[in-house]
Amino acid sequence: LSGLDARLNGVRVTINDISPGGVGISGEEADLEEYADMDVIVDEDEKLDVGALGLIEGDVASLEILLKTAAPFTIDIEVRRADKDRGKLGARFVNIGNRDFNTLEKIVLGRLR
Repeated sequence: LSGLDARLNGVRVTINDISPGGVGISGEEADLEEYADMDVIVDEDEKLDVGALGLIEGDVASLEILLKTAAPFTIDIEVRRADKDRGKLGARFVNIGNRDFNTLEKIVLGRLR
């Protein structure tokens, strides 16, 4: 699942790939091994200004997923990779309760957009 609009630290971003257990990156990214332990990769167009987000590896932030058929869904992420050169950010979900997990699962499965 890809192409979801979101906001991270007030910056509009696009979620390239999201899943509860891992991630694959579409597009020109050749080395997927480095992202194997991440749950969400975000970028803005093709290159995200990672420095403007004010986030570094290890930071926890709220990601607001902008849904078309429901209110925005906010979930905490921990930054696992902040690649300023490529303009990519990878993170894993943290502080997930059962309710958030169920909502996330619906988003991942495409049942909630």
